[in-house]
Amino acid sequence: MIDTRRFQSQEVRGTGDDYTYRDPVLSLWQSAANFVGTVTLRAAEGAEDARIHVVRALNSPVHTVHRQAQRLLAAGQHIFSESVDFSDQAGDCAKLAAAFLWAEIRHNKKEADRIADELHKSVCDVPGWAECLTQYLKYKAERGANPYRANQDIEIKISDSVRIAIVGDWGTGERPAINLLQAVRDQKPDALIHLGDVYYAGTKDEMDNNFLSICRDVLGSGFPLFSLCGNHDMYSGGAAYYGLLDKIGQHASYFCLRNQNWQLLAMDTGNRDQNPLTVATNMTSLNESEIGWHMEKFRTAEGRKTVLLSHHQLFSPFASVGDFDHHKKYAYNPNLFSVFRGVLPNVEWWFWGHEHTLAVYDSHMGLNRGRCVGCSAIPVFKNQQSYTTDASLETYTPGQFPTWNQNAQLGNNGTDYNHAFALLELNGEKATATYWEIPPGGAAPELLVVE
Repeated sequence: MIDTRRFQSQEVRGTGDDYTYRDPVLSLWQSAANFVGTVTLRAAEGAEDARIHVVRALNSPVHTVHRQAQRLLAAGQHIFSESVDFSDQAGDCAKLAAAFLWAEIRHNKKEADRIADELHKSVCDVPGWAECLTQYLKYKAERGANPYRANQDIEIKISDSVRIAIVGDWGTGERPAINLLQAVRDQKPDALIHLGDVYYAGTKDEMDNNFLSICRDVLGSGFPLFSLCGNHDMYSGGAAYYGLLDKIGQHASYFCLRNQNWQLLAMDTGNRDQNPLTVATNMTSLNESEIGWHMEKFRTAEGRKTVLLSHHQLFSPFASVGDFDHHKKYAYNPNLFSVFRGVLPNVEWWFWGHEHTLAVYDSHMGLNRGRCVGCSAIPVFKNQQSYTTDASLETYTPGQFPTWNQNAQLGNNGTDYNHAFALLELNGEKATATYWEIPPGGAAPELLVVE
């Protein structure tokens, strides 16, 4: 996988030039472009820099389309009724690809088919456009029925003394992800929990190459692995994600790890994540049958302390968790809060990812310890996010935003934020969580906070 973001020497960077997007159409195209670069073009002669250039070129329409959609939404317009101009996109095939993606986002099949035919027949200055389109259409065709496995009861016994590493949004397959996993290994954990998202769209190749093979190479073939369902894991349909679960012996996208004193309840918030560019809300929720399963685990806890795990966040002061009717941007998720509000006093920690940062929150909305650990591999520029409260967000109690431990804020190398992981150590009735920071270049990890 290649970091497809544009660099400052090429163009001024903005918050739209992200590494990945919360849109299935754009993510599928990113997966296709990366496949072309790593598989189709790998056998071709030429320098690695040339291959990277091709993949970035194939991904350029993604950034353009996302910015156009964000511009319309910010102006109160709707993408289904508005046309856009891609004349600023360099290259005829790049313009065609952007127009194709725009038609796909708008669900305009007739226009998308017309542009796809034209793109297939075009002679382009950069190789791979037709191959990228073909692979995108292949991924799209593989999206079938929702593979969610309801009414499962996955309960796994763990030792009373156990060290569990927690990483989030880790599945990029790039060197920073490998560096971080090696740092995880050096802490000698007994198991690894991934909070979800294998990029770009959770295809089979990505599940195998960006998650499983690296975990097996670094941690060993028999090392216990668990993976939650993130939104990107569902963008290619979810079949590859569930195939991964079968390979690691997990079987369902939610599960319970239990010993004599603790239970870790992992939920599936990725199954119902939506496309924020084409629907009225991207506020995720749980499957109804899964809600009952979690409540039953609380009812039968028999004195055990509980740790919750999810891909999506319960709250965030930094950016919108979701919105209703494109008007109110929320700093919390009412759907998840309504499910767990009655049992939050019994929750010792809730670890989540999705937002590509590290945040060790103070008590908020009845939750003792909310922890965002979505910062394990995704490259994030300094100007893409900051540890600053967005006062425009709607909060549960008006004007009350979560606060956080500033000692756990991520550092940076001047351009990119560092990455991090958490280590949860259970020892009888006691527990300790530590947070480790590691620069993208792979220097020695630094201990940030112990709690």
